[in-house]
Amino acid sequence: MSGFRKIDPLLLEVFVAIADSGSFAAAADRVGRTKSAVSMQMKRLETLFEHNPIFEYQGRTKRLTAHGEQLLAHARIILQLNDSLWQKMAQTHGPGCVRLGAPDDYAYTLLPDILKRYAQKFPHVQIDVTCEPSEDLSERIGRNELDLAMVTRRPHDEISRTVRLEPIVWATAKGKRFDQSEPLPLAMFQPGCVARAKTIEACAKAGRDYRIAYSSPSIAGLLSPVRAGLAIAAIARCSVPDDLEILAPGIGLPEVKGIDIALMRGGTSEHPHFVQHLADEIHASLRQI
Repeated sequence: MSGFRKIDPLLLEVFVAIADSGSFAAAADRVGRTKSAVSMQMKRLETLFEHNPIFEYQGRTKRLTAHGEQLLAHARIILQLNDSLWQKMAQTHGPGCVRLGAPDDYAYTLLPDILKRYAQKFPHVQIDVTCEPSEDLSERIGRNELDLAMVTRRPHDEISRTVRLEPIVWATAKGKRFDQSEPLPLAMFQPGCVARAKTIEACAKAGRDYRIAYSSPSIAGLLSPVRAGLAIAAIARCSVPDDLEILAPGIGLPEVKGIDIALMRGGTSEHPHFVQHLADEIHASLRQI
């Protein structure tokens, strides 16, 4: 057996992603890697089959050769068997575990549908959910305490990958309006929050006087004074509950720039497939919202 060439399943995963998505860039989003990393992995795979090329060029278009089509068919089978093995092992020797992080507002609003669909595929995988502010989750990723984390992407962040662009909107108790002659009472997340910084910057640029009336690291603590009609909050659109009213920017309410919701990965890229499938589910679900 030592004379046989071995193929890294990660290379096959990227190869299938390219074939299904139609481009290296789309495949990079799907597997949660950079476009350059995907390109390098395909070069490694092509090197393994340099005597039987798997790609050919037709003009500027890169297409599969007959050998490439054969490899694709076998790659799908290998990955399916790999997934099946993980599920069987989880059932026999105890569940696998994914350590997932998300701020509590994302956990409340974005995670339920994601977890429901994921559980249909991997019913025996245990998911440990940690709810903390994005900056704390980023530190946990750096210490390899989490496998995946949904975070608000910070400026100059070179690690996370943006999944969706989320607008920031003004949320208030229904029917509640604030006197334009008075400082705008704000309910905000704690210092260090990206949305907080963007809100303060927007008010400063618009010349709108404000005061930070309430501050909390949790969405529950932030929305309590908003529901009571004591403050207004500029938060992610996905985090606004149905019992609050969204006010359009206008007189007295500056427009706040949106945020990037991103996915971070801990440790090496060689995660078990059930972790990769959760990452894929997060990407697919958030892009459809």
